[in-house]
Amino acid sequence: MKRFYIYFPFLFLIILFFADKIFTLDYFRDSFYQEGNPVYYAQRRSLFQRMLSDPKIKERKLAMAFGDSRAYAYSEKAFDEKIRKEWVLYNFAGPQAVPAYGFYWLKKTLESGVRPKAVFYVVSPEAFDDSKGLMYEPFLRLGADEDFIRTYWSRFSSGDKMDLIKEKFFVYRKVKPSFKLFWNRLLAGELDKYDPAFNDEKVLLDMTNGEQMAYATATNRPDKLAKDAIRLKSIYLSGFKVTDSQFYFVEEFLKLCEENGIVAYVIWPRVFDGYRKGYYELGLDRVWWPRIRELGKKYKARTVDMNVSNSCDKYYDASHQDIFCIVDQIRILMDDYYGTKLLP
Repeated sequence: MKRFYIYFPFLFLIILFFADKIFTLDYFRDSFYQEGNPVYYAQRRSLFQRMLSDPKIKERKLAMAFGDSRAYAYSEKAFDEKIRKEWVLYNFAGPQAVPAYGFYWLKKTLESGVRPKAVFYVVSPEAFDDSKGLMYEPFLRLGADEDFIRTYWSRFSSGDKMDLIKEKFFVYRKVKPSFKLFWNRLLAGELDKYDPAFNDEKVLLDMTNGEQMAYATATNRPDKLAKDAIRLKSIYLSGFKVTDSQFYFVEEFLKLCEENGIVAYVIWPRVFDGYRKGYYELGLDRVWWPRIRELGKKYKARTVDMNVSNSCDKYYDASHQDIFCIVDQIRILMDDYYGTKLLP
């Protein structure tokens, strides 16, 4: 008994292990809203159910948008007034979302018996480097269900698989509750913001069909944009190496589109010139984009590089264009859809 204290660390781990299981409750998956990325990914699940029950998807042509935050502004509101009443658009873009996330929602949509007429699939090269960990964080942690993880397990990197295994032992890793946020909300008397009905971010997203129009600016600030480009290049393009995993999901996405008669647009989004130069220094226009175009050609999808096909040069930051540039680009895509002016 004198040495009973040597068992304290083991007892602590056992207690911690069982206490961790509280995070397996459905509440933490469906009704525990923090802020930022988790709000977006949780809201997309409720958005999907809302889309399935929306009578407009039967009365009008359905369009869907997928991609990362550069796809946030895709909305039927950007359609020309002459065609706007013909369409309803649901936007399932997610922050830092990899192409696999778009495939995830398109597959679920088709399995639910809903078939869109057109899809806008925004793909950013940053997602094609597995070493950056964007497949797991945030998509696999916040967006994917167990069925997807089981089905495509062999397609995940060893690092992603290890993170998923760690989740099984400590569910805390999946939820990642922010104690700083809890403390701030407690002091401010805003604990009700954990409830989706009172979470400001979710309320704003629920006012639309998933689109977000916050990336607006009155004028460019070149110095600020240049500094932001340097910061982003150091995060996403330093040591960048194109890997294959996301090409598989792009191909599966386009295969579904061809099999179901869906007009697919694969879009390389335009970024600030200072950041765009980082793409070209890595040769992504010669190595990465031709592979995307080849997949588009194989499955009869339209591919468009907005860095070349559009000249709108207003930016919210080095990574995101002003929403009015996106409106202009959507019109280019819809002109192609209707045959008014075909893409090159």
